[in-house]
Amino acid sequence: MSNATAHYERREEELGEKVLRQVERQVMLRIIDQRWREHLEEMDYLQGGINLRAMGQKDPLSEWQREGFEMFGLMMTGIAQDFIKYVMHVQVVQNQPQEEAASEVQNVQTSSSDDVETSGFDQAARAAVAEGELAPDAVPAQATSTKQKTVVKDDFSKTPRNAPCPCGSGKKFKQCHGAA
Repeated sequence: MSNATAHYERREEELGEKVLRQVERQVMLRIIDQRWREHLEEMDYLQGGINLRAMGQKDPLSEWQREGFEMFGLMMTGIAQDFIKYVMHVQVVQNQPQEEAASEVQNVQTSSSDDVETSGFDQAARAAVAEGELAPDAVPAQATSTKQKTVVKDDFSKTPRNAPCPCGSGKKFKQCHGAA
């Protein structure tokens, strides 16, 4: 038995057959996707310059077919090599289910819109409490309809730096009241 086959069997025992098959599928799909995109870009590049072969007294169609076939073969070889490289060296991280994290919501901040009575968060929080997925005390106290207060700014806070000062001194705002 070769070293590669022995290493593959060790990986299968280490990860488990089901997990390894899932990893193989994901890796193969990503590699094929990446290599196929590169191949299409190379074929577009080849198409752009293939007519220059006619100036070299070569048939552009046969050159297109020949070089396209060679590029396809290189792509297939690259897919196989990348697949082996990634599958043999992949590190699989399995997420353990967290019962505590799923039942508690922490660091939740809500905001409401002026034209909507309740936000989507509030509706979702109430639905989670009703279904027993969320503890009633985990829902913020302001989960009811609240509107944001309108903040009114005075003339000094909304004056641009280079505009005349609203106090009437004739100086620029940045040299008068904006200096402080």
